[in-house]
Amino acid sequence: MTTYARTRAMHQYYRDVFTREIYLPEADALPAHIVVEILNYANADLRSLEGMLNAAETELDPDQDRAIKLMMSAVALANGAFDSRSDGQQVPLSAETIALITSQVVEAMQLSNSVHFLVASIQILFRVNEIDSVLFLITNNLSTLSEIPSVLKILLLICLMEEDYNQALVIVQQLTANADLIGEDRMTLIMVVCSIYKLGGFPDSFIDFRPLSLPAPKLDASRYEWLIAPEDNGKTTVMVACDKGYYYQHAVALLLSIYETNGSDLNVHFHIYNCDAEMISHLQGLGKTLPGLNLSLSSEYFAAVQAVNVHYACRRFIFLSHALEKINGPIMVLDADCLVRKSWAEVKARYQDNELIVSHHDGLPLWEQIPAGFVYTRGGAISKKYFAAVGHFIDVNLASEKAEWFLDQIALSFSVDALTPVEQMSIGREPTAELIDIKHSDNAFSWVVTTSKNAAGRYQDYKKQLCSKYLPDA
Repeated sequence: MTTYARTRAMHQYYRDVFTREIYLPEADALPAHIVVEILNYANADLRSLEGMLNAAETELDPDQDRAIKLMMSAVALANGAFDSRSDGQQVPLSAETIALITSQVVEAMQLSNSVHFLVASIQILFRVNEIDSVLFLITNNLSTLSEIPSVLKILLLICLMEEDYNQALVIVQQLTANADLIGEDRMTLIMVVCSIYKLGGFPDSFIDFRPLSLPAPKLDASRYEWLIAPEDNGKTTVMVACDKGYYYQHAVALLLSIYETNGSDLNVHFHIYNCDAEMISHLQGLGKTLPGLNLSLSSEYFAAVQAVNVHYACRRFIFLSHALEKINGPIMVLDADCLVRKSWAEVKARYQDNELIVSHHDGLPLWEQIPAGFVYTRGGAISKKYFAAVGHFIDVNLASEKAEWFLDQIALSFSVDALTPVEQMSIGREPTAELIDIKHSDNAFSWVVTTSKNAAGRYQDYKKQLCSKYLPDA
């Protein structure tokens, strides 16, 4: 029996993508301010809305009046599931709330045979992770829903999460046969091109997968400038890449957290995009504040007109293949906005001594099978082969103006195919919650933030404590 465990474990972000916009023209019968609050502003406070909603007069017959009010009530309750409501902490709605939502949409559909109600019900139930109900509605109304973009996209996402590529192929063919079904929806395009690659193709539009079909050429390293040379001490080096703004906003706190938890046991290398003299001086000053910690610095200079954040996220993995030649010892790549909480030596002792260590959990889609937030490499031949493929994939796509969100993780996830099956056995996959925890538990190696960078809580408290301790005058 299929439990859809992988789909259920998926990050709420993905359930939000195809359910954020709900089309209910029947709601035009209600006062505009109520509709705007629920459908546009995603108000989840049904307690304050319920009285107005139930008291609203419409010109609909009693069944249709009750149906639209039930549906709008369900939407309002389901708004509480949005990722933004929990600051990325993955807090599901209560079982009681989900049961109430389900009963409301069921009654609404019994009162009205509107296709809009059917589609909205699928979206609402998907948002609150009622996967069985979603698939029941889809499979029992296939002919009615065959040209509904949001439903096809939800179904494709479920197929990919459950690795049902035969069914995914059918949906991809349906979507690509009519460009209007996809439009400019970038998440759908990611799903489509990743599906095509998994099914044996090498798509070259939107994201170019052709670099994976040939061995990676030698990287042109002339683009990089080494400003503070790394010390050849054989220690693990934490590599952090960011621009000037992110350096001051996040990366300095990361550096302090590394020193707080690991002292001088780790080196730290900063790869700063478009570095200037001020930043060199600032980093040198931090080196004096944190005695014993070996710091090094490199830079590359570029002007990205569009999707600059994608460039910032991706270029570090092009640089990594060069860094493996210059830095003697293991390298650990961390996001600039994470905070280290544990000794790496103690954490690593729990794992097998693999050439590569990455994080993993069952709720990751195929384009995030290797998350970019934590990558550890001993720097051997297999690592160099793998990261050469990763870097080449990214380099080709950035050069051809295919700087799409998730490009770094797509490269990391699919470049594994550049390794032989035996070489792939050198990759250790450890629980994400132990390495880069979004819930900020005490046992995690590091804490990360996802969709909400500045939310109050343990992460922010720890960040403030570090800055107060080491940089009291800042």
